[in-house]
Amino acid sequence: MLKIVGVGKSHFADYVKSISSPDIEMEQITPHVYSFPGIRGCDPSMVLTSQGAVFIDTAQWITQLEQMIDFAKEKCGGVKYVINTESHIDHVFGNPYLKREGATIISHEKMVDGYYKIPPAFNQTTYEYNLDLLKRQDPTQVAKLLPEGEEEIGKPDITFSDRMTLKLGDHTFQIFHTPGHSPEQSSIYVPQERCVFVGDNIFNACQIWLHSVDFDALFHSLDWLQSLDVDYIIPGHGPVKGKECIVENKQFLYAWLAAVGEGIEKGWSKEECVERISFADRCLMDIGQPECMEYVQTNNVRKCYDYLMRKAEL
Repeated sequence: MLKIVGVGKSHFADYVKSISSPDIEMEQITPHVYSFPGIRGCDPSMVLTSQGAVFIDTAQWITQLEQMIDFAKEKCGGVKYVINTESHIDHVFGNPYLKREGATIISHEKMVDGYYKIPPAFNQTTYEYNLDLLKRQDPTQVAKLLPEGEEEIGKPDITFSDRMTLKLGDHTFQIFHTPGHSPEQSSIYVPQERCVFVGDNIFNACQIWLHSVDFDALFHSLDWLQSLDVDYIIPGHGPVKGKECIVENKQFLYAWLAAVGEGIEKGWSKEECVERISFADRCLMDIGQPECMEYVQTNNVRKCYDYLMRKAEL
């Protein structure tokens, strides 16, 4: 059953309890904007326009994906567009399902390179990863998992390089290339709703993934996001919040770099930094990802170490 609650009514501390519950809450951010911050994967969201829904990223659980599709059909006739903020599997899992619903997929041109892929360190194919995930966290939907190879139909129909504008009904979607967390990272600004969807450039109240980060690009994108006149930041992961979460994310990034920088000053090697530095006690992993904590800590340290060593050589 789909519950609609006001923004901020779903609390991150309660999210872990919801993994096995069918009554997942979808937050209504504004009269036309909804987000699913309490499920495994990214925060899939939608904007309801007078001519159909625009989905921002897609749910990684088929149960919630179908709930969102049904909700869009009930409220505004169905899904017209999907805009992906990046290529990582938790953002694009639902693309092929939505393509079958007639939706047009939009993304940055670089998304094609990493579409539907998972980190090599997971030692699984994407199909094996999805199957394992559904068996553990959305078991009633395993039979609906697409056969390996059919995900290709969910690749983008429309791509852009720097920015593009989509108009649907009374809404304007300004889509910007905002690299950082990943090379193809994009942000979607909807001025009528005073909100911006920022993808994984922001992780709110949960561990941050730096495995594909470009730090300089990320800080530049965060500075640009801070300049927008918005009330709501819809992050890639974690609860919806105001612009203060941009500052909080910067502070978390600086803390990571400072910790690894101190290790380098002490003469620690990269692997010694990996062994001795962890932010696992700072906050939880996002919903349904506890098994990823060690991977995230290890790769965050390595990315920080490599970045700082390159900067030192300049």
